[in-house]
Amino acid sequence: MTKKELRRQIKELKGMTPVAVRHVEADMVFNTIKAMPVWKQVQHILCYWSLPDELPTHEAVNQWLADGKSIYLPRVKGDDLEIVPYHGSQSLDDNNQFHIGEPVGEAVDASCLELIIVPAVALDAKRNRLGRGKGFYDRLLSGTTCPTIGVVCDFQMVEVVPVEAHDRPLDCVVTSDCVICDEEMKQLFFSK
Repeated sequence: MTKKELRRQIKELKGMTPVAVRHVEADMVFNTIKAMPVWKQVQHILCYWSLPDELPTHEAVNQWLADGKSIYLPRVKGDDLEIVPYHGSQSLDDNNQFHIGEPVGEAVDASCLELIIVPAVALDAKRNRLGRGKGFYDRLLSGTTCPTIGVVCDFQMVEVVPVEAHDRPLDCVVTSDCVICDEEMKQLFFSK
C-alpha cells in the first residue's frame, strides 16, 4: 500500500470513529505516558495542539502546564516547524495557512527539548510514522536527539508504514492498547 492509499484508508476510519472514543483513548495514552519513569525526568516537552481528526491533546497539554511542566508547541514557518513556549489556550492563534492553533511569541531552539510527543496519521510496530505528507516533523526530528513518542488511536496502528530513506523511526509508540519501544530506549522509558 502506498502512503497516499494508507492516508485515505485512515481518513475513512477516522470518519467512522466517534469523537468520544478518541477522547477516551487520549486519556489512556497520556496516562500511560505520565506513568513512565521518563516523564518524571523531563521538564521541557514538545507536544502538538490537536486537529479535530487527531488524538486529542488539549486537555493533556493544559494539565501538564498546570502541573508545572514547560510545554512547547510547533508553529509552521515556511517549510519548517518552530518551537514556541505554550502559555495557555489564550496564547494560540489559528490565523495561519493551515488554521491550526499555533502559539504566539518567540521561538526557541529545539535543543532545549527533553521529550517530543509526535502526532501521526499511522504508526507500525517498527515505530515507523506516516505523517500528513508535508515533511514538517521529518525535518524537525532529523535535527533533534531527545526521545520521541508517537501517539495515535488504536485503529491508526497498521501492519506496515511505507518508509523512505529520510524517514526515522520514533523511539516509542503509545496507544491505548500498546506500548512499543526501541530496545535501546527501554531503559530510559521504563527504568525507575
